[in-house]
Amino acid sequence: MVWKTVGQSASIERISRAVNLKRLSHAYLICGVAGIGKLTFALDIAKVANCLEIDENLAPCGSCNQCHRIDSYNHTDVHVYGVRKDPKEADRSATMVTIEQLREDFLKQVHRKPYEGRTRVFIITAVEGMRSEQSNILLKTLEEPPENVMIILLAQNPNNLLATIVSRCQVLTLEPVSESEIQQYLSSIALDTDVPLEEIVKLSRGRPEWALRAATNSDILENVETNLNLFIECLTSGLSERFNLSRNLSSQFSRDRESVYEFLDTALTWMRDVLLFSNERISEVIHISRNDQIGQFSDMLDPADILEVLKLIRITIDNLRKNVTSSLVLDNLMLKLPTVNLSN
Repeated sequence: MVWKTVGQSASIERISRAVNLKRLSHAYLICGVAGIGKLTFALDIAKVANCLEIDENLAPCGSCNQCHRIDSYNHTDVHVYGVRKDPKEADRSATMVTIEQLREDFLKQVHRKPYEGRTRVFIITAVEGMRSEQSNILLKTLEEPPENVMIILLAQNPNNLLATIVSRCQVLTLEPVSESEIQQYLSSIALDTDVPLEEIVKLSRGRPEWALRAATNSDILENVETNLNLFIECLTSGLSERFNLSRNLSSQFSRDRESVYEFLDTALTWMRDVLLFSNERISEVIHISRNDQIGQFSDMLDPADILEVLKLIRITIDNLRKNVTSSLVLDNLMLKLPTVNLSN
């Protein structure tokens, strides 16, 4: 058997049980944080629906023509759409279309009969990005699904979708994967010897796809380091420097929201590490190469202050997602952050 999905035994068991009963659903909604493995699992389900040699373990064989073509994104019956306003943001593995094009292309394809497999599979990523018009058209297709068609939606949070769409799908929620499973997964791949596996496993926080990207693309870790340095500098600087950072982040937010969310996420993980260190839970720290610096901050900040900063960052993220004016939200964060004087 060849499940490429790392971990997720409960969700895999649900799919295997459906295969055994010959009751695969016409629609699935796979939920989980970015980097958890939603697309990999969706492709595994597509292989199960079309595999020529499913064995007694009720898993895709991974070696038949159908499995190979799905893995290589060459299967004529398996379509992967990425919902993005800007096609430049496309995941290279997806057949990228703008939101406007998605409606026409999807509707044209979904009513065709399978060409080379048993089931036509349509995987739509980041469905939170769909506008109401496209959501309603998708809903109509889910209400009256064509024969031999499976639709798999990927989302971080089902609460951001129309309840009527969620109700017409089998919901599969992917959970964080254990450090040992991610370590084993990365160890099975031929990686450069200088890749800091232990730190990547920690930083992944249970996200195997993120861990793989970080292990094979040095830019990922460099970006984490850059964001970390910016936030630490922010905590140790005066208001003038903080407001400069706020202006830069606000300008960046208008062009690339995810990069600002990544900065705030790094800030959250750093403050969480400081809190863990102050409570002598050092083994749970994820920025392990910075233990000495984390220790310095834990000495300078009371646990109550650390908790307040964590709360501030979460409120900032929430307000940005609610489309509150980014400059006001970020300025407010900069005003309320404590100042850490490491020279004392």
